[in-house]
Amino acid sequence: MLIVDGSAEEQHLLKEMLRGNDFHLSVAAEGREAYDQALQSRPDMILMNLQTPGLDAFAMERMLRENPLTEDVSVLFYATVKHLSGIELADRSEILDYLIKPFTVGQLVERVQAQLRLSLMLRETRGARREGARSGNRGDWDLVRRAKKHMEERLPEIRRLADIAEALAVSERRLGHAFQGCLNMSVAEYMRQERMRKAKYLLTHTTLSIRAIAATVGFSSAANFSTAFNSWVGASPSSFRNQALTNALALDRVLGRQP
Repeated sequence: MLIVDGSAEEQHLLKEMLRGNDFHLSVAAEGREAYDQALQSRPDMILMNLQTPGLDAFAMERMLRENPLTEDVSVLFYATVKHLSGIELADRSEILDYLIKPFTVGQLVERVQAQLRLSLMLRETRGARREGARSGNRGDWDLVRRAKKHMEERLPEIRRLADIAEALAVSERRLGHAFQGCLNMSVAEYMRQERMRKAKYLLTHTTLSIRAIAATVGFSSAANFSTAFNSWVGASPSSFRNQALTNALALDRVLGRQP
């Protein structure tokens, strides 16, 4: 992880907050230096003060995305509510997220872990697509496309690989071979990824209960869902939702949408 902050004191504080979590940390004092360092070391993620001199977090993110060497490096920036005033965040990309200061050690570690998982997932998925483009044939890609559509439409009902294979009138072996060849992952891995993606959306965009969300994404109980979500995201469903709500309320205040 690359920490980017113009203050040596802030750099030291962040390193202390993250110490003991097996992160390999490096630092940079300004945006351009951070970008050049990212090209050389290709960190998994960048933790950046929005007020860092030089390139800001948004310019950094765009440049990272445009370079094949760094397109999977996620960015977590931090700022006070005051400094977020007037900044439009609604269209931020999938690799850019933010924390509002002040934050606790627990909040920082939780969001860092979530961003690291995102970076790893994107790296694996894009790598699989590149590999799949070389190895998968048209028939395999068509089968994968139909299977993905079936899973998206019937996620709560699917319990076994056999359910998908039967619906598509193919063998389990044929289906598994297509996913492995095209996406470099098993059907079960893709389905778990899809369940977590939908769960994160429902947690942040609806008021459905944890139990209802668990059922909607295909878990037999809220407890099983919470265990799986915590393992995947690094936070419980409730904690993930609360943090998203905290950020949203803070932005609403900044943008004048709340008294």
